[in-house]
Amino acid sequence: MEKKTALADIETQISELLKKKKKNYITVTQLKNTLPASLLKQFGIIKKKSRPTDILRYLKPHLGSSLWEYRSPKSVYIGFRMSSEEIILEKIRKNPGLSSKNLARNLPLLKQEFIPGLNRLLESGEVVCTFGENHMPRLRISAGIGRQTRISEKESFRDGRTAFKIAYDRVGRGQNFVRIHRIRECLNWSGEYFDKTLKNLMADYTVEPHGGDPSTMSEKEIRDSFTDEHGVLYINLTWWGDNDERE
Repeated sequence: MEKKTALADIETQISELLKKKKKNYITVTQLKNTLPASLLKQFGIIKKKSRPTDILRYLKPHLGSSLWEYRSPKSVYIGFRMSSEEIILEKIRKNPGLSSKNLARNLPLLKQEFIPGLNRLLESGEVVCTFGENHMPRLRISAGIGRQTRISEKESFRDGRTAFKIAYDRVGRGQNFVRIHRIRECLNWSGEYFDKTLKNLMADYTVEPHGGDPSTMSEKEIRDSFTDEHGVLYINLTWWGDNDERE
């Protein structure tokens, strides 16, 4: 019984650890050094002897829906589910003016994930690049972030389900975890209609909402996420329903 409790609770313990450290991800080595040895032992992990790859193999099946495995050229990470664009945006938001080379340092992304993710943000206008006097490129969050992705008037006339899926695809750009506040901004609906449509999609299991760490979000982004009738805040969304658009 004790082992079953540990297996069911490891997602919560890692999530709480991340929140306490005010981080969205940490290396598996840091996780090993922080979690109690008694807890790791129940997963067959010997704290002093186990390598990061061994720890990840044991823990990965129990990460649940809110946590994910990330890799960089040097380290393996566990953290809240985020798209590569969200990870990059968070780093730029905290450190505006970084060059792309410095931005890539200490991110839980491989080069083949980082470069396309940054290019998509530049192409969408969410990130802008300027140059300093030394000709070094400097990356910043666009002051007009989100405005260019709004659904057109013609698209808004479609039924709510289809328009919601269009916004999900447009904002997510192929990612499975999409920020709810970005979908809301893209649609530009009234709050009441957006929430009603979202609840209907949740009720028939078309979408699945997820929590996350709001510490890096602005107050407006938190307000524009979704809080249910029990006061639970949901930040991300996954679309599981039929992907075919209805005219």
